[in-house]
Amino acid sequence: MSKCGCQNDVKFFAKPNAGVCDICHPAENKLSPLETIATCPPIGEPRLLTLIAPVVFDESGINLCRVVCLNELKDVCQSETHKTTDILFGGLSKKDLECACNIQLQVIDIDFNFVDPVDGRFSEIRPTKGNPNLSRITLKDIDVTFAVTVLDACCKVVAQGMMTVRYLGDECECGFDPCTNPAAVTFDLYTPYGLSFAPENPCGCNKLVPTINYMGFVSGQSGKKEKCYHDSKVCVDFDANNSVQQGISAQALAKVVAQDENCFAIGLTLYIKSVYFVQYKFQHAGLTIPPKLSPIAEEEDNSCLEFVCGDLLEPSIQPLEVGTDSKTIRPVDVCPPKPCSCNKCGCNKCKCKC
Repeated sequence: MSKCGCQNDVKFFAKPNAGVCDICHPAENKLSPLETIATCPPIGEPRLLTLIAPVVFDESGINLCRVVCLNELKDVCQSETHKTTDILFGGLSKKDLECACNIQLQVIDIDFNFVDPVDGRFSEIRPTKGNPNLSRITLKDIDVTFAVTVLDACCKVVAQGMMTVRYLGDECECGFDPCTNPAAVTFDLYTPYGLSFAPENPCGCNKLVPTINYMGFVSGQSGKKEKCYHDSKVCVDFDANNSVQQGISAQALAKVVAQDENCFAIGLTLYIKSVYFVQYKFQHAGLTIPPKLSPIAEEEDNSCLEFVCGDLLEPSIQPLEVGTDSKTIRPVDVCPPKPCSCNKCGCNKCKCKC
């Protein structure tokens, strides 16, 4: 079969413009020459732009409570240990917790135990029977890391540090309670667009397993980093987690609900949600103007000083721009002459021409 006379087999496609821009389509509904040079935006219009945003399709919450006794915690800064849970680090000691009048907690990281499990107990996500859009989530042996702030009777901060404890452990572990901290919890979540995955063994095979992204407060400069507590042998990986990702995500809040000299109970609220990025149209009224810091002391006028004291530069966004003219393309304004404030003396030496 002979081919056509084309030079190549590439098939070209064209994308039409939005056709609603006031510049491209004037009031008399005549096509503007600007359309031929692809000036009009293919998506959006001057006052109706497109926004891609994380949308929560489903969300479920659950409360857990774990009783933590001081004799169960291991201070890795004081002695060596091979444990990675029920530990204190970052300068926090048992004495600080023993003398605390109030304890504030912030959940900064949760290891849901989906990847690289150390034993046969691990969390998993499976599709429900008869409904592929529902995912059945089973959580086991989740390790929760808290940022702990110890307060005295006057609500003054006396100590800060970190603590990692295990929730949903098996029947033989510390803190197990069939009513408030069972061995596992299972629930269903609506996940119509799928799950997020992670390597089951980051140092081994490339098998991917469903996972939960925790939206926490750990930032990283170059992704995954290994954190070692003091000079002990305990090393735990903390991934950067302060971002929103597609799939199943989680957030958490915690508080101390009861305490005495030797033990305290930590209530944990888990919010599990399915999040997907979706495009929407939204109306806007122009660009925002961020507040600008101004110098306190005034100095002599010059061009550089006028720029520093002037308005902030704005991006040159066209043709979607609907606010004031951008500072990056605005022509230089000619300042009007200032009124003269000098006192003419009447002699020839005075050079003032006003």
